[in-house]
Amino acid sequence: MLFGKVPLKDFIDKIKSGNCEVCPSIGEDAAIVKTVGKYLVIHSDPITEAGKDAGFLSISVACNDVNMKGVPCKWVLTTILLSKRENLNEILGGINEACQMLNCSVVGGHTEVTKGLQQDIVITTAFSFSDRILRLSDGKVGDYIGFFGYAGLEGTWILSNEYWEELLRRGVSRETIERSRQLKRLIPVQEIAMRIKDYVVAMHDATEGGVYQALLEIAKATGKKVVVEKKPPILNETIEITRVLNLNPYTLISSGAFVVITREPEKIEKLGGAIIGRIVEGESVLEIKGEGVYENDFEEELVKFESSYNGRR
Repeated sequence: MLFGKVPLKDFIDKIKSGNCEVCPSIGEDAAIVKTVGKYLVIHSDPITEAGKDAGFLSISVACNDVNMKGVPCKWVLTTILLSKRENLNEILGGINEACQMLNCSVVGGHTEVTKGLQQDIVITTAFSFSDRILRLSDGKVGDYIGFFGYAGLEGTWILSNEYWEELLRRGVSRETIERSRQLKRLIPVQEIAMRIKDYVVAMHDATEGGVYQALLEIAKATGKKVVVEKKPPILNETIEITRVLNLNPYTLISSGAFVVITREPEKIEKLGGAIIGRIVEGESVLEIKGEGVYENDFEEELVKFESSYNGRR
């Protein structure tokens, strides 16, 4: 197997580029984009644990974080570290699929076959421009906590793709697994985030540690107590899969779901969100009514499961 950088000429015509003054091409050292707005919004994320559709997931989750600042994702830089050259086309296909959904463009990156990797790693930096700042720390006592999406969505999708044989062995139906495999198109949140951006103080996506971690981080950012009186929505597929694996769906990675701070709860509900709690006076902890009070970060359920599963093999 050959290692090292993959020549740009081998795949330049396979990536969705554009919306740039200088776009990726042979001989160009960097891209140039035209600035629009006062602030640069930028975020970077690696995908290291999802073999299936790593390209799609990498674009989606990086752009989701940019969307949380109230702007659409416009451009991405992708670094692709391959375990073997044969995987490149599938990853590029996922990147293009996500970019088409989000109307963003690849304007640079790096691609190579890396010696010693057991699976591919895709790192995406997403960016856009904004005239407004959305910040979690601007939440105040009395503000409402809203929720969009479904708890454990991304984790359900990953588990159904990567561990379907184990799920079958534990009694999960093929129908449930197949429905769960179709959830990836619910992971990008740009469309709904753009609809509600004018009615929120801030937004925060639920990634590692799931919905509970996202809610706890609101408490930490505001320095106040977050009280949740209503559990976030959850899909039946997530309930079934997490039950057989003995996982907590509310601390399972949940890209595709996000929480908001709002002073217009009626607007949030009208636009499809659920009002699940409020910010109140008190120490910066998360209280789930009827369940408990939490002050320490939550451990990611997918990581716990994979560590246990791989340790048994």
